[in-house]
Amino acid sequence: MSPDLDASLAAWVLADFDLTVVERRRLDGGWDPDATVWWARGNDGREWAVKWTRRDTRYGLRLMRSLAEAGTVGVPKPLLSGRDPWSERLGGRLSLTEWISGDDAFDAGLDTAGWQAFGRLLRRIHEHGPVTSDDKDPGPDAADIIGPRAETARRGIRRSGIHVRRRLSEIDALVSALPDHADPRLTLFARQWPAARARIERLRETARTLRSTREPTNRVSCHGDPHLGNVVLDADGRPWLIDFDDAVRAPREVDLMLVELGVLFSVAISDSDREAFRFGYGPYRVDEDRLVRFGCVRAVEDLVETARELLTHKSRATVDELVDLFDGILSDDGLAGLVESRPRSSADEARRLDLA
Repeated sequence: MSPDLDASLAAWVLADFDLTVVERRRLDGGWDPDATVWWARGNDGREWAVKWTRRDTRYGLRLMRSLAEAGTVGVPKPLLSGRDPWSERLGGRLSLTEWISGDDAFDAGLDTAGWQAFGRLLRRIHEHGPVTSDDKDPGPDAADIIGPRAETARRGIRRSGIHVRRRLSEIDALVSALPDHADPRLTLFARQWPAARARIERLRETARTLRSTREPTNRVSCHGDPHLGNVVLDADGRPWLIDFDDAVRAPREVDLMLVELGVLFSVAISDSDREAFRFGYGPYRVDEDRLVRFGCVRAVEDLVETARELLTHKSRATVDELVDLFDGILSDDGLAGLVESRPRSSADEARRLDLA
């Protein structure tokens, strides 16, 4: 869990970013137990999103800074602390990015013009050059890691630094150890876990198969998590992408997967929405196999982490919210269901796995 940072926040911001905070409010929402976010106003009247997190967000903050300095409208600019857009505090990183006032696209939705503008924004991010990183080689065990170290640091397609096999074994043990008097929804989850685990294993196998036959491709700057929950519409209706914590240098299908497949089961993306997005994004031939592989990886990651949070009670979300999330990912409209039903390229038909 995040420590109580409120008492120290104003002093840290003044010392590290030379900004006097005159008003602040801790924001509710967000299930990341390792992050705390505030809205803050400085003595100059400007508003900021302040985040403290244990996650390695350096690449994303560098990318935001580079994009904003290049004049990209739709990417909030971070405030510098010395030469970097973050400072080190209490075992985590503190950052300030300009606050974008407006409506959450998750709630407000995007019209045709909004989807087109979103496509143009993501294309500009993908065409932006690489930014400097301090990352290191991940070593020989990277092939089965969920996290940015999966290929070379800050270039992989996975987001958190955990071993899938190890996490699955941990969940198996937690399910077996559930007491008889556990919450009824946990008891039901435990009964359904073997079937869900089998689907997770098939998704992993599909990802491995497609990875073994992948063709070389260019890596680009990716946001890493560009779903509507990370889009804010300003007063003029323009989309802004926030929260670059998962930014990576990777094939662009990492981002496009979240539109072509969809990751928010409660907010389905229609065919007309996709057409508008593609019109704004411009010409690009999507690699269908890579799209499916990245969808498998993301679905496995989301399912495994949700199951662990449910059983360890380390999330800010309730049991009901986590069970609903887990079930939603596995539903027909969830990422697991969508990727299982997605047709592969004709070249892959001969080796297509049965995901029924």
